[in-house]
Amino acid sequence: MKKKVIWINLILAVLLISTIFFALTHGASNFSMQKMTNSQLNILFNIRVPRIISALVAGASLSVSGAFFQATLRNPIAEPGIMGISSAASLCQLLAVIILPEIFFGKIIFAIIGGLLAFGLLLLFQKKMTPYQLIIIGVALNAVFTGMQEVFTNNQNSGSSLATSSWGSTIMNLANYLKVNDEELTSLGVSAKLLRLVLMLIAVVLAATTTACIGVLAFIGIIVPQVARLLLGYDYQKIIPFSIFAGAWFLLFVDTIGRVITAPNEIAANIILAIVGGPVMILILWKRQKNA
Repeated sequence: MKKKVIWINLILAVLLISTIFFALTHGASNFSMQKMTNSQLNILFNIRVPRIISALVAGASLSVSGAFFQATLRNPIAEPGIMGISSAASLCQLLAVIILPEIFFGKIIFAIIGGLLAFGLLLLFQKKMTPYQLIIIGVALNAVFTGMQEVFTNNQNSGSSLATSSWGSTIMNLANYLKVNDEELTSLGVSAKLLRLVLMLIAVVLAATTTACIGVLAFIGIIVPQVARLLLGYDYQKIIPFSIFAGAWFLLFVDTIGRVITAPNEIAANIILAIVGGPVMILILWKRQKNA
């Protein structure tokens, strides 16, 4: 298993480095790193580098957020983008733009408040619902918050995107308590409810801040942790680091493909993620139903 992890990490490192290099030199205009004009240097450092950093951080954040949700809710398709967390964050950050346009961190603060609001509603339903019923509630909340946002935007997409992002953040890590059940946690002197609450709060903050900066990106929090479990099993000491780096690479890869495939036009990352993520979600549900 140790050799397998090493090989996976090496492959992931090669993919990450090569994709970063490709993203730097390809887009609406292609150029060589060895010989660049002043105009190309401006594109590189003021447009592509911030966009690459944003994609890396957002991909890592959303993947870890998805892994935390799935671990705490014991559900492989729990993900902030389809459970109302991201849409609530997006709605509230839009309200921040309308109400407090001059406050620099207003969008992020309101986004976190929105994410916590949706999280609170999910907690209310969680006590009376099975994990899959809770997903349905989350999807319904997502539809409600998305509809409310459409009212304010007149069906215009006013959210931010990777094309205009330039932010950075850090991601929290986790001990291996995630793979054990509540009884084992209690025997270790760890409050299962408190641990799961803390992890879900971290997941909400990661998803909300990412949404405030680049908009709603669904399915990445399902795809990456699912691949991690297929490759590495259910050891969260391996799943979380893998989700950080694989999520960073995957979103950068998706965004880069969207930039170059129809250059000089673009296909938004959220569109590609929906095309890929929908079938993956159906496959996961079908597989679990078959196993059951």
